[in-house]
Amino acid sequence: MLYVIKDKVQKASNDKLLELIIAEHGAALQRFVRVRVGQKDDADDVVQDVYARLAQMSQLEQRVAGRMDTVRNYLFQIAVNIITDRYRKAVVRREFDHVDADEPSTIYGALGSTLSSPERQLEGKRTLQLIQLALNDVKPELQQAFLLSRMDNMSYREISDTMGVSVSTVEKYISAVLVAIRERVLP
Repeated sequence: MLYVIKDKVQKASNDKLLELIIAEHGAALQRFVRVRVGQKDDADDVVQDVYARLAQMSQLEQRVAGRMDTVRNYLFQIAVNIITDRYRKAVVRREFDHVDADEPSTIYGALGSTLSSPERQLEGKRTLQLIQLALNDVKPELQQAFLLSRMDNMSYREISDTMGVSVSTVEKYISAVLVAIRERVLP
């Protein structure tokens, strides 16, 4: 029972300290985050996450007692960590949400409707035709190197072994094909 009472006293102490920290450093933290995040709603979310982390910390008073002169820096560091975490999660989310050309796009809602529109499909077919024309115009060894790289997912080292040329030559072949494709597709 003594532990429960001690926990409640500690919790009340943490809450009062958190209120003091927010009152003293809240505006500076808000500005700091808004400058780094850009959008007000996102900045508000990050600041709220900072406060939530502080509220969840056990023995908050002991953590900041030795650094009362740097509490603001401590808050800023927590904010930077949260912003970094959010950025990493957003990158993973974008990679996860990547739409494969062979995958049915209806599961992506509005995005799917724009990807599968007849105009978009026609544009894709025309682009593929232009790429094929560009590939037909280059030398066979350039075409082979490009197709081994893009279609067979072979590394430049594997392509050089297969074709009996140096890795540098493979790089030049693929670069030349990409230039030819770019010139054909983006005139």
